Amino acid sequence: MTSFMKHLFLFAFMSSFATVLLAQPLREEQFLVKPYLQFSTQTSMYVLWETAENATTRVDFGEARSGVNQAILDRHAMLPNTRLVHEVLLDDLKVETNYFWQVTSITEKGDTLRSAVYSFKTAVEDSSAYTFALIGDTQRNSRTPWAWGKIAELVWRERPNFVVHVGDLVDQGLKKTDWTEHFFPNGHTLMSRIPIYPVLGNHEQDAPYYYQYVVAPPPEYYYTFHYGNAQFFMLDSNRDLSDNSEQYNWLEWELAKSTATWKIVVHHHPPYSSDNDDHGDSFKALSTLGHLKTRNLTPLYERYGVDFCLFGHTHLYERTWPIKENRINIKEGIVYINSGGAGGSIENFAPTRNWFTLELEAVHHFCTFAIYDRHLVFKAVDHEGKMIDAFQMEKTNTNQGRASIVQPPAPQVETPATIFEKSTTVTLSAVFDSLEIHYTLDGSEPTRQSARYTAPFALQQTAMLKARAYTKDGRASRIQSLQFRQMLPQVPVNVKKTAQGLRYAYYEGEWQQLPNFTKLTALKTGVMEQLSLSQIEHRPERFGLVLEGYVDIETTGMQTFFINSDDGSKLYINDELIIDHDGDHSAMKKTGQSILQAGKHKLRIEYFQGGGGSFLQAGMVHPVLGDMPFTPFQIGYEK
Repeated sequence: MTSFMKHLFLFAFMSSFATVLLAQPLREEQFLVKPYLQFSTQTSMYVLWETAENATTRVDFGEARSGVNQAILDRHAMLPNTRLVHEVLLDDLKVETNYFWQVTSITEKGDTLRSAVYSFKTAVEDSSAYTFALIGDTQRNSRTPWAWGKIAELVWRERPNFVVHVGDLVDQGLKKTDWTEHFFPNGHTLMSRIPIYPVLGNHEQDAPYYYQYVVAPPPEYYYTFHYGNAQFFMLDSNRDLSDNSEQYNWLEWELAKSTATWKIVVHHHPPYSSDNDDHGDSFKALSTLGHLKTRNLTPLYERYGVDFCLFGHTHLYERTWPIKENRINIKEGIVYINSGGAGGSIENFAPTRNWFTLELEAVHHFCTFAIYDRHLVFKAVDHEGKMIDAFQMEKTNTNQGRASIVQPPAPQVETPATIFEKSTTVTLSAVFDSLEIHYTLDGSEPTRQSARYTAPFALQQTAMLKARAYTKDGRASRIQSLQFRQMLPQVPVNVKKTAQGLRYAYYEGEWQQLPNFTKLTALKTGVMEQLSLSQIEHRPERFGLVLEGYVDIETTGMQTFFINSDDGSKLYINDELIIDHDGDHSAMKKTGQSILQAGKHKLRIEYFQGGGGSFLQAGMVHPVLGDMPFTPFQIGYEK
């Protein structure tokens, strides 16, 4: 064979080999969770995926170009080491620009997993037009198992810039297959090209999976983001929303600072709802017409010029008249939209129409908001693609800046500890530099004659701090208060002999809050070797437990305990209430602290399950390792 023929053969072989390589399947089905997008900004985008085995992390991406016949992926983002869950930030991007991207992971066995080439667009300029979709309650259900997949397909057809999800992404947040076999597969086509901004629903159960799969600014269960000329305020309505709660204080400040043209609040539970039985059985009695916890926030919405409040929880579509001060106000009211129809079984409406209701539909659906400047076009579309509601809105007020603040927001308090042995530091801050802060330490109401805050100060004794912010013309905020306690380390109890586990007493009954168990007769008693509901036989709903024993503290000092329960619970150390987590709520964590000497200390946990899911976990928070559930070696009962 001549040299020319040899080169010709080699060229033909290599060309054929390259063609075979290009024709090889991408093995995208091998991803446990296929790649999807999260938390877009004007200059960044997050890409996430999950592999069944530890694997490398790489995203190839590039700006869309004209005059080419294939996507050019000339930029790369990688993470060191191998992992199961892959979260990659693509940054230094151009605003309102199209990009293509592809994911590659190589397992420790040498298998290569490669996705298809997908696209995304970064967040638009502040002055540009944009469209976002609204969905909620994508959880699985046996009656219409196709619902979430169908809604995701219809939303994708609309090509929104992003999607807002009002919670209940899955049916059981603690069940991994609800994520990997339902939520992600059915939403893949949409989520691989359009970022979703969610809030927690009650069905997420505050599960670690939510925080693993969702990207949001800390602390993640509430956050804010801007898109175009709108600002979104994302809340966790499973947690405390009362005055002076963490989220209430945060929301008040964020709304006061906002200069967005459109202000939109998003949470899971409805302040106003015509559902037939979620807020009292309307076929038998009066309903509260919504979730009173979230209705507590509506005065903030009204004070700071919120335009829309979006939510789900009830699996229906409902749009209210504009509402202000609990009555219809066409000019200044807030529109409340219940969009809980993207997956869960459709529910029913109350038998009589409510005063706030404008539109109702009991059907699987989604919504879209198209916004340009001060103009907004809204649509609600059912699972067959038929429009079920629509309206247009135009802001006639040309002053689209910060809302007029009649009452200034309350000051915020920062401290390393509210319980201390010797001293702690207190820092107060106001949302605007022009505000003055006055405070007291004896529990009395602060006035402008009270001590004025100028710099952080040390507390060396028990005190009740109360503080207020004042404008220069004397208008006062609500009072911010916080209890501080000085204490010596509690001494351990003298226990002769213990065995692993906790003694339990089991009760049955219907409660919305923890009963006084001392006045009830236990149906059975025994020993729970590990703190887990699976350790004892119990009926699925309407039962209660009291667990008693001792916890072994290794080192003297501040100890942080946690409890995670669905529904209510309380945790006592040495007969002192450390964590009050009472009430009818989904699974979520709450913490409390005490200063303890090394040794054994009395432990008592009270718990009830009212309806729906049940969950109970408790333990201690390690400063490095985080939440550490009680092990059988830490807890014991006296023999």
